[in-house]
Amino acid sequence: MSTLPGKMVDGVFKRVLASELTPALITQLAEVGLDVSIPTPPTYPRHVWYRAIELTAQALYPGLPHAEQLRKLGGHLIGALQSKEIIKSTWLTMARFMGPRRALKQAMDFTARSPIKLSISELSKTEFEIGVDDREQPDFLAGLLEAAIGMLGGKSASVALKGPQGESNLFRATWR
Repeated sequence: MSTLPGKMVDGVFKRVLASELTPALITQLAEVGLDVSIPTPPTYPRHVWYRAIELTAQALYPGLPHAEQLRKLGGHLIGALQSKEIIKSTWLTMARFMGPRRALKQAMDFTARSPIKLSISELSKTEFEIGVDDREQPDFLAGLLEAAIGMLGGKSASVALKGPQGESNLFRATWR
């Protein structure tokens, strides 16, 4: 899929990260095709999303290596979703009660409706392989996954890129 839903992009930049977007970053985002001051289009080209993520990671984490900037931004998004209560506490309480293993398995029920497709293979009770149908920005994706597993109650969550697999990236996720 060469586009992403406008609502998803809008949610990240107009709701989750809105308070952290400086005027300079807002200008840079508009220059690459993501203008947060106008109504959201139905879709965005993926290349606009990727560039917007890059620019935001650079702005929020200057001085860090590029891969670390992306990973930190991925984790930050999950934390911001939680702190701004976009992920409701009732759902989060239930997900934590289930634990990362069951919550990840149930996530598979929702991937048919998601613009990003996941495949999950359980290797043990605290180890999964997660395929993400996007080969771009694996450090950003690893940061998202790691923070999500931590949010679901996985202690010492760690996500490492195993490598590309077809059109996907394959990650190994572990926790205690």
